[in-house]
Amino acid sequence: MRTIIFILFLSIFLQAEITSSNSIHFSGATTIQPIIEKIASSYQRTNKESLYVEGGGTEAGLQKIINKSSDIAMVARSLSEEEKNRFAYMTIAIDAVAVIHHESQVIKNLTKKELIGFYDGSIRECKNVGCECLNLIIISRKINRATLDVFEAYSGLKSPKRKNLPPDAKLIRADAWEAESNINTLLWVAGLKGAIAIVSHAEAIRYEKMGYPIRTSAIENVYPSTETIKNGTYPIKRELNLVWKKENLKVKQFIGWVKSGAMDASVSELGFVAVGK
Repeated sequence: MRTIIFILFLSIFLQAEITSSNSIHFSGATTIQPIIEKIASSYQRTNKESLYVEGGGTEAGLQKIINKSSDIAMVARSLSEEEKNRFAYMTIAIDAVAVIHHESQVIKNLTKKELIGFYDGSIRECKNVGCECLNLIIISRKINRATLDVFEAYSGLKSPKRKNLPPDAKLIRADAWEAESNINTLLWVAGLKGAIAIVSHAEAIRYEKMGYPIRTSAIENVYPSTETIKNGTYPIKRELNLVWKKENLKVKQFIGWVKSGAMDASVSELGFVAVGK
């Protein structure tokens, strides 16, 4: 009985810590998580508020601000009109969804048709000027992840795990691996010579610089870069948004700090495209 009481007390204490007036709790997209982690110390020094951040995916982040267990959701996709009307939000950066593969695979360029073929299973190997690969292991994402939402919108394919799909829906192949986070995806690709996957471009850059055996493919002869993401020539990109309940005044100071441009340098250093004030 004492153990149960202690656990309940600890849970209440931690919840109070998360929702206290001198702390802001973030949850959601692992794509945005490194940005908040990077600026947390400098923000706390000048504003006397602590920033707590956890991943879990875009949809989990939105659910947590709804049930008030988090203050700000990190959302790695564009918002629906319903979400824009329901919540306050701010777009802090633009990111690309990169197509990455193990360095042992020769994939310099993919057409949209080839990429779709890999993911729906109609193409099992590739041999042309920009691509020579065999025995691919296809890595997709779980259905609560914004990276999958963005890829589905681009490709026209749907995860076979989605409910209430029309009979004529075009599906991602059933044997595709499903990663939860960017880190899961990157580690799988680094360890599997046949792997090809979709992941945050900024995170792919970071891990490649760290020496991981991963490479990024061009799509329709365009590589993701700050320039091609900004000018729209790279075809798979997405907004990175911070979202909060309109009545949550606790986040006002932090949002004002972000709007001042104080976060922009950190956003750019991490490989994202800052959108400015």
